[in-house]
Amino acid sequence: MAESAVLSDVGYYFYGVVPAGTDVAGLRGLDDVEVESVEHDGLAAVVSALTLARPPGRSQELVAHARVVDALAQVTEIVPAQFGSALDHDVTEVAGFLDDEGDRFRAVLERLWGKVQLNLRATYESDQVLTELVQQDPGVAELRRRTRDLPAGVPHPDLVRLGEAVSRALTRKRTEDAETLLDIVLPRVSDHVVRQGGEYDVLDAALLVERPALPELEHELEGLAEVVHERMKVRLVGPIAAYDFMEGMTWG
Repeated sequence: MAESAVLSDVGYYFYGVVPAGTDVAGLRGLDDVEVESVEHDGLAAVVSALTLARPPGRSQELVAHARVVDALAQVTEIVPAQFGSALDHDVTEVAGFLDDEGDRFRAVLERLWGKVQLNLRATYESDQVLTELVQQDPGVAELRRRTRDLPAGVPHPDLVRLGEAVSRALTRKRTEDAETLLDIVLPRVSDHVVRQGGEYDVLDAALLVERPALPELEHELEGLAEVVHERMKVRLVGPIAAYDFMEGMTWG
């Protein structure tokens, strides 16, 4: 550790690693400190000076971290650091870190070259989808008829059966609608990860997309959202850093 770093108790906060030559001018990170780029052997660590006496952890620091990473993801490939990653080292040792981990970073950046992540989430309008289930599933419709006039709060076996029938029917419908969405999306993406969603989530997926394909994909999903807006909400967020495509990459 450099003497100056020891005396001032200042280190560097890491936002991620990008290709060397990436412009970071104008970016400000934690504590509104100007972001710097430390380059070594084709890579650049994006950092800012950090007072080590107060480790990062506040909500505004998480917002600042995400703001820097998202801004870089708009213009280049980035291996995003985990929030809170810091080294109590000087610039020379930051470059040494890049030298030690360089092969891993280069492999990830090469795989992500020209691509960004988008997050796609489709969620049912609950009242509408439950109406569809009653209309389309005779078993659900019959149990709904038999339980419609039961006193509120009174347990009844048919209420249990109704809940189970709705759950099964909702699972079938969700599977069918998710497959329909993926049939539209997958021809336009390089890779995807389906994540576990909530009860009324049709699809929660991370998409890895070639930058030139973004307008077509966004246009396609905008058209789809208009068609299905009465029964589900379709939301596309990004571009963001490719967090879901790090394939076990850990920081440090």
